[in-house]
Amino acid sequence: MAKSILYDWRIILMIILVVVAFLAIQPNITGVNGAQVIYMPANSYIGNLSARGVIGLSTGSIITAVNGIPVHNIQQFYAQLNKSVVTNGTLSLTYKDKVFPYIYTSNTSKIFVEPNAVFNSSTIETQNVPYTNLNYGLDIIGGTQIEIVPNATNYNSTLVTTLETTLSKRLDVYGISGTTVSTVQALSGKSFIMVSMPSVGQSQALSLIQNQGKFYATIGNFTVFNSSNSSESILDVCLSSGCPFGVYQTPSASNGYQFQFGIQMASGAAKNFENAVKSLSPSTTNPGYFNKKIYLYLNGVEQGQPLLISTNILTNFNGAITIEGSGSDQQQATLDMKTLMAIMQSDSLPVPLKIVSINSVSSTAGGQFISQIYLLLVIAFILISIVIFMRYRDYKISSMILITSLTEIFIVIGIAAAIHWTLDIPSMAGIIASIGISVDDQIIITDEMRRGAAQAEYTVTKKRISRAFFIIFVSFFSFAAIMFPLLFSTASLFAGFALTTILASLVGLLVTRPAYARIIARLEG
Repeated sequence: MAKSILYDWRIILMIILVVVAFLAIQPNITGVNGAQVIYMPANSYIGNLSARGVIGLSTGSIITAVNGIPVHNIQQFYAQLNKSVVTNGTLSLTYKDKVFPYIYTSNTSKIFVEPNAVFNSSTIETQNVPYTNLNYGLDIIGGTQIEIVPNATNYNSTLVTTLETTLSKRLDVYGISGTTVSTVQALSGKSFIMVSMPSVGQSQALSLIQNQGKFYATIGNFTVFNSSNSSESILDVCLSSGCPFGVYQTPSASNGYQFQFGIQMASGAAKNFENAVKSLSPSTTNPGYFNKKIYLYLNGVEQGQPLLISTNILTNFNGAITIEGSGSDQQQATLDMKTLMAIMQSDSLPVPLKIVSINSVSSTAGGQFISQIYLLLVIAFILISIVIFMRYRDYKISSMILITSLTEIFIVIGIAAAIHWTLDIPSMAGIIASIGISVDDQIIITDEMRRGAAQAEYTVTKKRISRAFFIIFVSFFSFAAIMFPLLFSTASLFAGFALTTILASLVGLLVTRPAYARIIARLEG
């Protein structure tokens, strides 16, 4: 019987999703440890070498040895790093890069530096290798939450959205796991920006937000824009109707939506751009464009897709050009346009920022939170096990209900890892609450199957399962109707709880409940 159950497509689907969830969560069962790179400032020696491709070390690389001496954590890494530099001025960094879950390539880069150079977290920032691929919120692992508004007398939602996009793009390059930037609307109607940075202290969080990003762009061997030099920077990214700006649909639907916006270069940038373009030749594969593109970099990291250069771009050139692009639909085109705008504004924000409030949660308190949450999960399953066994007096049914509930939670956590959803306390509370919903639905299925043995109208297994699922479907849609509005609530507390409970219920409805129904049908059949 067990063999025939495994051939059922519902069971196969559930097993596949469990495997996919495992690969998404990626528990560190291989024992890989070391110092994982999370940020290398472009103006640091190592960061500059990485940005120029001289060394292969990059964000996400796991440094496992310094000059051949193994390092297992960040403390050993920094100690050995400074010791090696002081000794001979030569660094040999051995590191691993993940190419697929549990598959790594090992590489070694040799770096020559000045004697007595000092390396610390301001030169290359690292973290201990995470045990899983899950992102936890600052209320669980500690961190800093900052409330920001534009430092202007009058501002509107468009300006706030521009600030949000720019800040988000700037913080993305630092690679800090779990960082979120969102716009929140207060009851007064005013909008503000909420930045949450797990595992980051107040001083570092303020530094990352207020720090000016280093933006530059290249055409071939020419650097055309450079935010470090005011004469070579972008003076303005047009955000008004007075210049080319916006998203529009092309006459041919197959081309999707086009977008465009204008930029004004400083005198040095305009001269660099003109000289670079004059050195180009028309492309043989893209008629109407030159043979080289514009590459954009933020803090040494290449951003977005390279931009094509029109062959008539220098016609009546006065330091202003129009950036154009396209997207498959209006939403994608708008997103791509805002991303490019944010990149080009990364060295400066449209208006100064005003810090309204800043709150911190210690990592010690965060560690206690996550321990308590997992303890609650264990207690919940123990109590549920006792209640279920007392009801059915059947260890097979009791075991299958618990295994199905555990499978459902594991798949939900795997989805959270795959979409980089930050698990905070409300989200974890939603997961705990979904256990009760899962068990309730499985009890309904079990009772319907068992009652069928005594009532003629339920003698057909399919009819019994259909009746059980009718009740479950009604329950799900009623629950979803209540929770769905909370997804768009201005309070992230409600959104996190609503998302996880709806997601868990949906996984149960489409995957684990049907699989359990087939299993219980075989057990009771």
